[in-house]
Amino acid sequence: MGRNRSSCCIAVLSPVLLALVGCMSTHSAREDEDRIKSAVSERVGVARPVDGVTVPGTVDLGNGLSETEAVQLALCNNAAFQELLVDLGLAHSDLIQAGLLPNPEFVYIFGTDAKPFKYLVEFPVDSLVLRPVRKRAAEADVERTRERLIQAGLDLVRDARLAYADWVFARDRVQVAEENRQLRARITNLTEVRLKAGDATPLESSTAKIDTLRAKQEATRARNDLPVFEERLRNVIGLGLFRPDLAPERAETLPPTATNVEALTSEAIASRPDVRSAERAIEAADARIRLSKLGWLRILGIGDATSGQSGNNFSPGFRVGIPIFNWNQGAIARAQAEREKTVRQLQTFRERVALEVRQAYALHTQAAVDYRQWTNEIRPEVEQAVRRADNTYKEGGTSLILVLETSRQMIDTRSREAQLRADMFRTWAELERSVGRKLTAKEGAFAVER
Repeated sequence: MGRNRSSCCIAVLSPVLLALVGCMSTHSAREDEDRIKSAVSERVGVARPVDGVTVPGTVDLGNGLSETEAVQLALCNNAAFQELLVDLGLAHSDLIQAGLLPNPEFVYIFGTDAKPFKYLVEFPVDSLVLRPVRKRAAEADVERTRERLIQAGLDLVRDARLAYADWVFARDRVQVAEENRQLRARITNLTEVRLKAGDATPLESSTAKIDTLRAKQEATRARNDLPVFEERLRNVIGLGLFRPDLAPERAETLPPTATNVEALTSEAIASRPDVRSAERAIEAADARIRLSKLGWLRILGIGDATSGQSGNNFSPGFRVGIPIFNWNQGAIARAQAEREKTVRQLQTFRERVALEVRQAYALHTQAAVDYRQWTNEIRPEVEQAVRRADNTYKEGGTSLILVLETSRQMIDTRSREAQLRADMFRTWAELERSVGRKLTAKEGAFAVER
């Protein structure tokens, strides 16, 4: 009779325990890594990078490196970002641990002539009650980690675009410096011709030579600075060890000008991943409060079997803790304080997002206005002044000082224009990162030939 009751209890409990074990999440961290890379790619409007390939098939370095291709390379190869993705594995391991049930314990006491044998099967029943709450907290932590890593991906995209803009600007500086050197050399040659003809003084010739030497030094400095910015770009996009030749695309479209900062601010506050990560942190804190309120719960299910005169008699029982002195008050207070901290952090995130969007919008608007004024108003006037001064100097109608001044203005204009163009790309990258997605506008985009 006792053996039948024991077998019946085991037959009933075994499927229940196996079903609970089968409920463990099989969602892997690797799948989440793919989801994060896809989410970042969709937000910034680039093709999904291919893992394990230094240069994805969507990138063709033969026709020059574009900003979009630099972003794809960064998402695929940046070592620091790949390291951060391991945090998903840690979060998933916590989720698996939260779903595990404790092993039942078996106690066997050998019988003697004066005492019958005895065995116990013990299982903490409270783990069945607390398991769903623990899993909810761990699942919220996984979601929070996922959103945090998506934001890290957006930050990486921003860094890649800034490094690309700096690299392109450094190449433009080399070109402008070389044009300046050639212009100074041409003026020096003209001065030598006029000196031989008696139309120029030795002082003018000496001044022109000094100006040429300075232009040569500036060109050398610009060429020496270029590898620094290129190595910085290679580091961000993960090509520091793999050394293909890099050159920017010959044609590039300037970013558009955003028009509605209020809409962008509201959208960023509602959807940016770091804000959503803070919201998931509140969900996890709520689950931990519920878990702490049940922290005192201790219920131990006992299956007792003892040999007696009528055979092996099995009987169930339980042991429960009585919450008279300890209701887990300290853990509850700490969980509530942690939730209050996450709520305040969420407000901090929202205010910071609003600041970043408005600041990036203001900087980009200013950069766009400066660039258009420089290219549409200032540069044409300077180019015309240089042509007039050059022609007049050839005919002997003006001094060398005026020619040098106007040519210096031309070089400064080109250098400033290259800097403003780079500023437009930098500020647009900051604006898109602050909003959390690729922006499109119907007006303000125009092409620039390099």
